Amino acid sequence: MTRKFEIAGLQCVSSEPVSSDRVAWILYPMDLPAGWLEAAAERYGTTIVVVTGMDWQNVFSPWPAPGVPAGTPDFKGESPEFLSLLQQKVIPQVESALGIAPGAERSLVGVSMSGLFALWQWVLCDTFKNIASLSGSFWYEGFLAWLRRRPIPAKSGKGYFLLGDQEPKSKVFGSVGVNTQDIIELLRGAGIDVEFQSVPGNHYSDPVPRLEKAFSALYPAVGHA
Repeated sequence: MTRKFEIAGLQCVSSEPVSSDRVAWILYPMDLPAGWLEAAAERYGTTIVVVTGMDWQNVFSPWPAPGVPAGTPDFKGESPEFLSLLQQKVIPQVESALGIAPGAERSLVGVSMSGLFALWQWVLCDTFKNIASLSGSFWYEGFLAWLRRRPIPAKSGKGYFLLGDQEPKSKVFGSVGVNTQDIIELLRGAGIDVEFQSVPGNHYSDPVPRLEKAFSALYPAVGHA
């Protein structure tokens, strides 16, 4: 069984509460296979909430930037507003309805642009203890420079990063390979627990197996993917 919520135009689908003290949020651009949410929640011992219905290009862009590839609409840079929406409305309403305990451990899983957002917000706040960024859009203009300028805060949780081995070969987005490695080095240099996996395929390959890898990394004591 799943539960559905609509908040501020966003669609949230959750598993039945498997744990009241651990919840994973997934910002996802597509429908997941029927039954995966419930099975994954049981397998990894965590309540899972999937959020869809976002203006993907804009709410996950941390500041305005030219569109990529050239000729596509510019990014509007609406991440600060979206983060506030999550913190002030979406998370409190959903977690209250699910009976999630105050102070529960939260993880955030993002893919592509939402993978960029996952790391951006992690540097700014402690809403989520752990993050997973799958093919994070670290080619985004100014992001690596922004991260290098900031003092990276201490984190008690874990960061998991995954990239398809064909992604650095892209003519348009090829900088993602070097940028991802530079970001991992910066985080490790700040003493943060970081895991990186290079897997076969391009940006869109094997979406569910990649989610399974992320959950296995974040919940190794209970996952058996």
